[in-house]
Amino acid sequence: MSDGSGRSTWPRFVGALVWLLPAVTAYWVLAATGVTNGEILRYTAYFIGGVVLPGVLLLRAFAPARRTWPEDIGIGIVVGLSYELLGWALFTAAGKQQWLVVWPAVVLVVFAAVPRLWRCWRAQDAPRLPFAWGATLAILMSLTFLIHYGASVSALQVPADGGDYYQDALWHLSIVYELGRSVPPQIPQVAGETMQYHWFADAHLASAAQITGIDPRLVLFRLWFVPIIVGLVLAVAALARQVSRAWWTAPLAVALTTVVTRVALWEYVGGVGAAPLVFLSPSQSFGTTISVGAAALLIGVLFRGAPKRSWLLVLLVVCAAAGSKPTNVPLLLGGTGLAALFLLVRNRRLFLWTAGAGIALVGVLAASMVTVSGSSAGTPLRLFGMVRAFPGYTELTGLIGAPAPGGWLTEGLRNADQQTWNWAIAILVSVLVSKSVLAVSFLGLGQRKTRSDPAMWWLVGTLIAALAGFLVVDHPAFGQLYFLSGAQPFAAVAAAYVVHGAVSRHRRWSRRVTIIGGLVAGTALALVIREYGNVGSAPVTPAEITDAMSKPMLWLAGALGIGVLLWLVVWIARRQVRGLGLALLVCIAVSLALPSRPWSEWQDAVDGITGKREIPVPELPLYSTDEIQAALWLEQNAPPDDVVVTNTACLVRRRPGPICDSRGYLVSGIGGHRTLMEGWAYTQQSMANQGTDGELGYSLLPSPWPDRVELTTKALTAPTAEVLATLRRDYDVRWIFADSRKGKIAEAKLDRLATRKYTHGEVIIYELKD
Repeated sequence: MSDGSGRSTWPRFVGALVWLLPAVTAYWVLAATGVTNGEILRYTAYFIGGVVLPGVLLLRAFAPARRTWPEDIGIGIVVGLSYELLGWALFTAAGKQQWLVVWPAVVLVVFAAVPRLWRCWRAQDAPRLPFAWGATLAILMSLTFLIHYGASVSALQVPADGGDYYQDALWHLSIVYELGRSVPPQIPQVAGETMQYHWFADAHLASAAQITGIDPRLVLFRLWFVPIIVGLVLAVAALARQVSRAWWTAPLAVALTTVVTRVALWEYVGGVGAAPLVFLSPSQSFGTTISVGAAALLIGVLFRGAPKRSWLLVLLVVCAAAGSKPTNVPLLLGGTGLAALFLLVRNRRLFLWTAGAGIALVGVLAASMVTVSGSSAGTPLRLFGMVRAFPGYTELTGLIGAPAPGGWLTEGLRNADQQTWNWAIAILVSVLVSKSVLAVSFLGLGQRKTRSDPAMWWLVGTLIAALAGFLVVDHPAFGQLYFLSGAQPFAAVAAAYVVHGAVSRHRRWSRRVTIIGGLVAGTALALVIREYGNVGSAPVTPAEITDAMSKPMLWLAGALGIGVLLWLVVWIARRQVRGLGLALLVCIAVSLALPSRPWSEWQDAVDGITGKREIPVPELPLYSTDEIQAALWLEQNAPPDDVVVTNTACLVRRRPGPICDSRGYLVSGIGGHRTLMEGWAYTQQSMANQGTDGELGYSLLPSPWPDRVELTTKALTAPTAEVLATLRRDYDVRWIFADSRKGKIAEAKLDRLATRKYTHGEVIIYELKD
C-alpha cells in the first residue's frame, strides 16, 4: 500500500520481511549444490561484517544521501569491496595475510568509538518507498539467483572427482591461490614472471578464503556469486532511482539487467548473449558490480548534490573498477566526457568538477593499462572484428583461426563480395536488436525532460563508448563483447528513465495502461516472431544463415511499422496522448527481451540445482580422478610457495595431433602451486603472438618460453642430476608432478635422482633432493 505521495503505508517490518524470499532462495541454491550450513554461515558472517558493514559506514560518512537501507547496502557493498582490496594489498605485501580480518574491524571499531560517527549506523532521512518496490526487487533477486546458479554451477565438478572442468575456472583458481601469496602476483603457470591481468576479483576471493578459512575451491566454485548478485541488483536499483527519482524505475532497470539480457527473436543464430552477470567469469560479474557503484557515486557528486568529500570514495571505487575489468573505465570515461561536453555547450563554460573527473579517469585508465588491466595484448584497433564470432564467417570467407596482423578492417571483410557484406550487415542489425535496451536509451536525448539532465547524457555516453569499443576493438578472444555486457546496467537505467520521462506528465491510469500495454505487446510480438518469423530448419549454408538472421528482422520491422501507423491515427484523434507514444515504443522495445529465457531454460536451472539434470561423464575426461586426487595431495602437503615442474600444460582430447591446447591448469589450479611451465594460453606473451603463426589461435600457439618447455621435457623424460640441479638453483623447483597420461615418464631415473612422495594410478609426485 502507498499514500498519495507514493510513500509506503505498510509497517516497516512488513517491508523488511519480503527480503526473506531472496535469503531463502540463496540458501536453497547453495545448500542444494553441496555447501554445508556451517560454510554458508561463515561466509555470510564474513561478508556482512567484513564487506557490507564497513562499506555502508564509509558510504554514509563520506557520501550521505536519501537512500533506503537496501540501497545503502547495494552501494555499500561496492565501497566495502573496494576498501577490502586496499587492505588485501597492504597485508599481503607485508606478509601478514593471516591478520587481514583486522582491516574491516578497524572501521567497525572507529565508527563505534567516535560519537560523531554513531549516526552512520542508521540511515539518515531515508525515504519510505512503496511496498511494491521492495517486493519486486526481492522477487527479481531470487530469480537472478535461480537462473544464474542453475545454468552454471553444475558445470563445475566437486573437486575430488574427475571430469571436464571449465578451464577458465581452474585458471581463476590458480590466480586466487597466487593472490594469497604475493602482491604484485606472479603468473602461477610461469613462476617468477609478473602477471598482467585484471585480477581484483580474484583478490577479493583470496581475501574471502583467507578470512573465513574456507577452501578457495569452494569459495570460487560455489560461494562468491551470491553476494555479488545482491550487490549488483541493489546498486542498479539505487542508480535507477537516483537518476529518475521515481521508485518504479528501479525494478524495471534491474529486470533488464539481470533477468532478461538479450532479445531472442532468432531460433538458431543471431544476437549477443554476453550478460552483465556470468558465474564462470568472476572478473565480469565483479567488475560490473563495481562499475555500477562507481557510476552512482560519480553521478551523485557531479549532478545530484553529494558532498565534495564523496570524491574520496569515487577515487577508491574507480581504481577498483579499473583493476576489475579493462572495459569499465572506458565506459565511465565515455559517460563523463559526453556529460561534460553537454554542460559546456549548454552553459558555454567548462565545469571544473566534471572536467576534473574526466582528467582523473584518463589518468586512472592510463595507469591501469600498464599495471593491472592486462589481457589486452594482441588487441589491435580494427573495425568489425566481432563478426568472426558469428556463424557463417568461415563458410563465407574461408578463414579460420586468428586474422593476419594489420589493416583497419577485419580480414574477412577486405575485398568481400556482396553476399558476405549482406551477412555482415545482418550481423550488425542482429546485434542492435539483441541489445534493443541499449539502442532505445538514445531516445532520451530527444525527450525534453530527460535531455536537459546531464545524468541522461552521462548514461548515453557510456553506451556510445560501449558501441565504439565493440565495433573497433578486435580482441583475440572476442573480449570486445564485454563492452556491451558491461553497459547493460547503464542502458537499463537509461531506458527506465526514458519511460518515466515520457509518462510523468500524464495521469496514473494512463501511465499504467501505457507501460503495461507496451510490455505485453512487446512480449507477444517477440513470441509471435520467434514462432512464425524464423526459418523452418537449422541453417547450414551462408545464404541460409543470412536468411535466418534477416527474416525475423523483416517481421519486426513490419510489425513496428503497422504499430506506428496505428499510433499516428490515435495521436491525430486525441493529441493529449502526446508523449505516451515514446513510452509505448520504449516499452515494446525493451519487452522484446522478456521471453528471452523460455520456460525450458528455467526448468533446466531448477534441475541443475536439484541434481535432476545429470552431468554426462565423458569416456575420455579432461582430468581423471587420479589426476585430481594427486593435485589435491600436492596442495595439502607441499608448502604454498614451492614451485612444481609438471607436464600438464596441454589439455587431453581438445585437439588431435601434435598441437597443444595450452589451457591445462591442473597443478596451478587444483594443486594451488606455482609451476615452472603449465598452461600459457592466457598470458600476455601468448596473446601478443596471435596471428604470427599462420591461422593458429593464441591457445594453440607454442609457448613463449621454449627454454622452460625444453627443461620440463628433460626433467620428465630424460632427467639428469644436472637438469634437476638447474631446476632447483635457477627456478627454485621443489617438486615434480609426473603424469603418465600426458606423456612419457622416465620413472626409473627419477626414482634414483629424486624422492618419490606420492603414487596413485597415472600420477607420481617427487620431491627434489637438497
